Amino acid sequence: MSVITKRGDSGETDLMFGKRRPKTDARIEAYGTVDELNSLMGVVRHSGVSESTVELIDAIQARLVGAMGELATLEEDLPKYDEKGYARLKDEDVAWLEEQAHKLEKECDIRFKGWARPGKEGSLGSAYLDLARSVCRRAERRVVALRLSNELSNVNTALFLNRLSDVFWVLARFEALTNSTQVN
Repeated sequence: MSVITKRGDSGETDLMFGKRRPKTDARIEAYGTVDELNSLMGVVRHSGVSESTVELIDAIQARLVGAMGELATLEEDLPKYDEKGYARLKDEDVAWLEEQAHKLEKECDIRFKGWARPGKEGSLGSAYLDLARSVCRRAERRVVALRLSNELSNVNTALFLNRLSDVFWVLARFEALTNSTQVN
């Protein structure tokens, strides 16, 4: 089967379980922005970051795939989603992200001392991590909009993205410290 289906030519796209929505729908914006973030993390993986950052990125991406699936599922179809055993973000995922940030802060003595100017110092990887942070914040805003309109019940998706933007900030500082190839 070809990836070209022409089903989107009408301005609508598929959700999980056969439902369709306009491509401009808030739900599509939310999971599309998480997809964009996940794609950007693929760029980060190959931007010269440390192996420990690649491992962390891989674990984060695995969780984001579940978030995208859940976001692509209407609330009324979540029982089917769960029945199929698809991943959803849980309290443990949010706690895990917090743990990763605290670990990096402690190991590298990274503290917020004012906003960094992305790309001023560090490496290409740290600059891409700052870009990932800003895309993550946009994804979080899209998810919060779904929550506020009562179209998403899982608060963990917004919490995960909120913590993830913090993790990206810490990782960018970590990469700037450990991989200090200057960005010109």
